[in-house]
Parts: sequence; structure tokens; C-alpha cells
Amino acid sequence: MNSINYTSRQWLLSLWIFLPVATLAVVLFDGFGKDPAQLLRGIVLILVLDGIVLCIFGHLSIILSEQQLRWQFGFFGRPRWILSLQDIAHVEVCETRWYEGKGIRFTREGMLYNAAGRGAVRIIKRDNTRLRLGSAEPEILCEQLRLRMAALAAST
Repeated sequence: MNSINYTSRQWLLSLWIFLPVATLAVVLFDGFGKDPAQLLRGIVLILVLDGIVLCIFGHLSIILSEQQLRWQFGFFGRPRWILSLQDIAHVEVCETRWYEGKGIRFTREGMLYNAAGRGAVRIIKRDNTRLRLGSAEPEILCEQLRLRMAALAAST
């Protein structure tokens, strides 16, 4: 059985703010003097594109079950990544730097999956590759990962 032990969700607020503001700016600065029908088509197109981007990248969900860690962006569950807890060697709480940004990033420490805030969990895999998962509650996520990893090791 692979029941869920922990879930969290972080909203990518910068995207939720930037896209509507950018849409408004385009309408205000580009819309003057245009045919109203053409302007309406442009607004609808931009809003549809904004909606698609927000549905794909609007938030980061982290789901921890008995045997795996899964994280995904958006409402469609894609893009998503799955990591078996058996492949994890070590976890620790860390912080991201402001210049590393939000979203899916390749950093000097490995991949970073982040939506908001600076808190994260550094995951060192058995093959010595590293990744960081942004979290609003990194201490809780780290502790839950340690508990699940210990329970998995005890059962084998």
C-alpha cells in the first residue's frame, strides 16, 4: 500500500501577479486607437494564454507517500517528477538564494523546484546528485522524509 503521508502546495504568486499586470499593460498601451473588435480578440487571446500558463505552472505540489516523493507543477499534474525514497541518501533543510528565482531552475547545487519563499529541502540521492524542493514548511517536510526513509529501511 502506498498511502499519502504528507502533502503541501505553494502558489507561484509572482506568476499570478505578473501575468494579469502584463495583460493590463498590453491592453492599456497597445489598445488605444484600435478597432474595438480587434482589441477584444487580442484581450481574449492573451487571457487564454495567461490561463494556460497559470494552469501549467501556477503552483508546486509536493506529495510524500510511504515509498515515494512526488512533486508537480500546476493543475494538470504535469510537469511532474517521482523519486523513490530508496534512492535518497540524505535530506536536510536549506534556503534558496533570492537570485536563484522561482520555478524549475538548474543551479550550481543541482535542480531547484521552487514556487515561493526561501525555505527548501536539499535531497542528496544515492548517486550523489542533488536537488532542492521549495517548501513553505521545510522542517516538517524534512522530518516526514526522514521518518518515511527510516520506516522503509526498517522494513527491508
